[in-house]
Amino acid sequence: MNAAPRVGVFHPGTQHSPQTALAFQESGQLTWYATSVLYDPAKWPYRIERWLPSGIAERVGREFRRRQAPFLRPDLVRTFGIDEWLETAARRLGWPGLSQRFNARGNARFADGVIHLFKQHPVEAVWGYNSASLEVFRWAKRQGITCVLDQTIGHPRSLNRVLKEEFGRHPEFFFSDKPRTDDGWIAREDEEIALADVVVVGSDFSRRTMIENGCPAGKLRVVPYGYDETLFPATPPARPPMAGRPIECLFVGTIDPRKGVASLLKAFAKIVPEQARLTLVGSLGIPAQTFERYRAHVRHIPQVPHTEIVSHFRNADVFVFPSLFEGGGIVLYEAAGAGLGIIQSEACGTVVTPDCPSGIVLPAVSPEAVEAAIRYVVDDPARLEGWRRVSWEKRSRWSWDIYRRRVRTLLHHA
Repeated sequence: MNAAPRVGVFHPGTQHSPQTALAFQESGQLTWYATSVLYDPAKWPYRIERWLPSGIAERVGREFRRRQAPFLRPDLVRTFGIDEWLETAARRLGWPGLSQRFNARGNARFADGVIHLFKQHPVEAVWGYNSASLEVFRWAKRQGITCVLDQTIGHPRSLNRVLKEEFGRHPEFFFSDKPRTDDGWIAREDEEIALADVVVVGSDFSRRTMIENGCPAGKLRVVPYGYDETLFPATPPARPPMAGRPIECLFVGTIDPRKGVASLLKAFAKIVPEQARLTLVGSLGIPAQTFERYRAHVRHIPQVPHTEIVSHFRNADVFVFPSLFEGGGIVLYEAAGAGLGIIQSEACGTVVTPDCPSGIVLPAVSPEAVEAAIRYVVDDPARLEGWRRVSWEKRSRWSWDIYRRRVRTLLHHA
């Protein structure tokens, strides 16, 4: 693709899609960005904030602002579909089956809306996301439109295998032994991959899972995600000296088996809080009775708007992310953006490397490995101070600005 094409970006949720849309807005290529939910106080249902009592309005507003992208031009944004709201509500209420049904119905309706948008505002290339692109790609390929699939997590067949193994180790952390992704959904993703001209993944780990499941290596491009340099500090956060205080450890993400929380919680059950303390920020995705066994060993903060996450990174010393399966954890790059030391698994993404020794890559995801990594810095806090210094010095390589440049270059050569 030689000339800069007109581009459409679509995602029924958000994830990092606003940054992808911004990449093409900056180059003048974005024709439209389609999504189901994006905060705009001038539109319904967000205007409801104006008429609610102050206390309720604040809580509703915080929920609304979890989905916002003020840097996108409003005239390029199209929103349609109530099912994303229904899916989120069902998931928050602990009804995963109903949430999945709303998701499937919403994706189908959303695809119809995107195809209609195509007809009104033609583009030469479209950028869609896994599990939500099939119907759009089928239509777009018939029109000769270049299709880019953004695979935000590794292949679901590999995910099912990894979680089956984790269930065998820590069954009490699961609600069910059923596969995370059913055969029908996997078949959808396989067809999306087959239709795509290019498949973008966020890490080498994710790339390997795609190749293992039949995706041609020549289709794959690795584009790591990033942190928002407009939200994260421009100067090193002032943290108190390490002497005489516990190490402040942070985990951000859904607290569920895929994220390695069984190993994380079991490790901290053996570490005294005078040495290291763990704060978990995110919604609970494990049985409540299991979490209660570990509540005394951690501090739990439910899910918060993204703009409020930054303060938690500022207040931490080390980010602990022992995830079993990712596409490329954005929170990992945010930890680097905040200048934190990092304890990560190999599946999370690529931050800690020989040329960026800002922490430890766990040899395995296990309670023993996580505990050993924590004790390594407890025994000599100077190690952690060195990690933080390197993390801060190298953080610019993980900014969203770098991501957007890579995205534009990728499409230009597609």
